[in-house]
Amino acid sequence: MRVWDIHPGYLSWRNLLGEHAEIHALYSIITNNKKGYCHHPETKRWVDKVDLLILRHNLLVKELTLREFKHHSSLNFLNYPLIDNLENYPWLVDLPSKQFTILQEKYHKRNQRGRIPLPNFGTEFWAHHKYSIMARGYQYYKEIQNFLSNRPVFFITDDDELILKVLDIMKKPISPLALRNVVLHLWGYFKNQATQMEKDNFFNLYLSSEKIKFLYCLSKKYQKSYLLHSTIFADFLVD
Repeated sequence: MRVWDIHPGYLSWRNLLGEHAEIHALYSIITNNKKGYCHHPETKRWVDKVDLLILRHNLLVKELTLREFKHHSSLNFLNYPLIDNLENYPWLVDLPSKQFTILQEKYHKRNQRGRIPLPNFGTEFWAHHKYSIMARGYQYYKEIQNFLSNRPVFFITDDDELILKVLDIMKKPISPLALRNVVLHLWGYFKNQATQMEKDNFFNLYLSSEKIKFLYCLSKKYQKSYLLHSTIFADFLVD
């Protein structure tokens, strides 16, 4: 029984669907006071955090939707406040570096991979999260950039300090103003390549979330692998 703490973009289909099933099982155990697995470490860390468990579930659903999976098993928010951040997220059964190691071993044995390739170095992990961090606030982006300046590059298995800094910021809500700036930044990858119709479509969209969805479609069309490996799209690709 496991709920991963890293972004679901790193999960293979098998692990993504497996975590989704585990969250539904945990929700049922906790909300119905079931005895089975009630003493499991994963159950214990979510006992008073069902709202956050639902939030993690919803992020999984966004990633599933990004991969064109039709989801029909929502969790009930009844009796739980509607929240948009993970500030009280219950850390951790295994540190993230250990989770990457576990996934690396699983993927090697089963010839699997996620939408986002597992990072070998902390700087690759940062590149995957960069636009999601910018969408929380440019000051957070600068904070990580300053942290990385004049610092050696570490293997991902040795860089929990960076990983936890990034994941701590990822718990914060998205800023609408910062998101608009990210949208314009991402559009810079396409503005000289997009057709006139694509340009018109982009600027006719009103909401930043709609523009993010459109930019994901352009990333697939023009095969911008750097962008396709970003965590930012899973925040918005949901019906």
